[in-house]
Amino acid sequence: MVRLVLILLAVLLGPVPVCAEKRAVVIGNADYRNAPDLAGSDTAALAEALRQAGFRTADGVDLDAAELRDRLTALAGNDPAPGARIVVLNGRFLHDSGETWFMGTDAQEPDRITADLQGVPLSLVLRLMVGGQPGSILILGTDGQQMPRRDGLESGIGTIAVPTGMAVICGTPELAAQALAGLLRGNSTEQAAAMDPALLLLPGSARDLVLGRQGASSRPEDPMAADRAAWAQAAQTNSPAAYTEYLLRFPRGIFAAAARERLARRGHDASAQSDADAEAWAVAQAANSLAAYMSYLHAFPAGRYAAQATERIEGGASLLPVVPLAPPGQVREPRQKLTPEERVEQAMRLDNGKRAAVQRRLSRLGFDSGAADGIFGQRSRAAIAAWQRANGEAPTGYLSPGQWRLINRQVAYLDGDNGSRDSAFWRQTGATGDPEGLRVYLRRYPYGMHAETARDMLEGRTDPGPQDRPQEDEATWRWARRQGSAAAYETYLERYPQGRRASQARARLQTLRAGTEAARREEAGLGLDSATRRMIEERLIAAGLRTGPVDGEFTDETRAALRRYQATRNLRVTGHVTQETVTRLLSETPRP
Repeated sequence: MVRLVLILLAVLLGPVPVCAEKRAVVIGNADYRNAPDLAGSDTAALAEALRQAGFRTADGVDLDAAELRDRLTALAGNDPAPGARIVVLNGRFLHDSGETWFMGTDAQEPDRITADLQGVPLSLVLRLMVGGQPGSILILGTDGQQMPRRDGLESGIGTIAVPTGMAVICGTPELAAQALAGLLRGNSTEQAAAMDPALLLLPGSARDLVLGRQGASSRPEDPMAADRAAWAQAAQTNSPAAYTEYLLRFPRGIFAAAARERLARRGHDASAQSDADAEAWAVAQAANSLAAYMSYLHAFPAGRYAAQATERIEGGASLLPVVPLAPPGQVREPRQKLTPEERVEQAMRLDNGKRAAVQRRLSRLGFDSGAADGIFGQRSRAAIAAWQRANGEAPTGYLSPGQWRLINRQVAYLDGDNGSRDSAFWRQTGATGDPEGLRVYLRRYPYGMHAETARDMLEGRTDPGPQDRPQEDEATWRWARRQGSAAAYETYLERYPQGRRASQARARLQTLRAGTEAARREEAGLGLDSATRRMIEERLIAAGLRTGPVDGEFTDETRAALRRYQATRNLRVTGHVTQETVTRLLSETPRP
């Protein structure tokens, strides 16, 4: 290994630069061929932030081992007075008792001999960073998932000997990005690591090291540059839409008061508008819910209370459950007396989870209830009524305990006692990847065990499985890890219920299901009404994503758009609306 390190150093050392400069490398490996994918950070954004701070920066996404070594040449050189060094590595790591390796995306079950060839030892990275002034910082981002490897290696980051004058910070990719942002704002390494309890400053690191705002940057940093540029554009356009767009981006910006003043002057009746603004804010405060504050911002994006509404939404934790709101200026009608059918269903005490189960089961029986979101809207009531009509029941649109039991029996028959009919039909129709077979499967099982995989295959986002349909346990396991979906792990367990990786597959499947359920509960807790859902759909479309019709119904296409949005913004990828997703959507300026 020592010989290999010397060889790598010889390859990496390049010509001496004519002057000292700050250098950085940012790598985000998320799409591994033989390991679980990683929810990556926005590598391009991190690299741009470093460039703006005066660092000559090399960056890359999903690099194999050879490409990793190529990017690291940016650190090489014998500067007589080298500038600061920052390296950010997000991806999969393996370690033994004395070394940790950052693995390329082509890594395939390495051992201690081949780890140097399939990845880069961190001891080498640290050697290339030695001597940076005023210091050097290595930031590592990963998660707790396991990477296939041979005996002698373990997943994750091991013990690292930190050289003098350097620091190593570890966390998830998202937290690594936060730590970097703190460092570029001028925080010390200790302050950056203290931004979140899950961030770790490794023992031996320099705790008071400060790199941000140091050295001779090519130009002074203006923290208000984006604010000033947005105002200049709004003032040049000089229209209500332009000022509204500015306020949506910078509700507390340095020109916010001027923007609101210009909007007020352009109003047809500024006094009436002010009264309506105040009344809408009072209604939102009384409800104290996410939906209420978003409704206020939708009606008054440049209102007097826009900044406060944004703060309440970003705070999130103190919001109350959503209650129905009457529009401003109207009195809500008294609740009509419940019908006997409504009282029967109410007595069943169906929570959001059980309502979502009703929706899924109705869809599997061929009665489209819309998104399985736990909210019985018009489509769900129509689906219940259609099922009742088809089964000789009065089409009231409200369930009884007996009807719920009958629906469960019908789905159980359709699936078989353990989903065997679903899986058998999948093998007959969609498993080979034939488009018509996939569509046939989805018509019968729109929410089946393999529905998500079928939709991905139709859209060309995944492959149908091991192409030669191998019987080997290990080949099917590698395919399941590449897919990373619940359906893929279920396929593995169906073929190899006692396989070598069965316990790992069950654990991963349980984790995926738990994460999805937690996100579903979080979305349900936000109490999104139809108007709020439409606003979210509009924001996703403005971000360049396809959500389907903007109707306040979260369909499978909407969920897919949410997943893509979350993945590209370094958010938890769940396909459900979480507090952090709402906050990020609100912070972005819609595309023109």
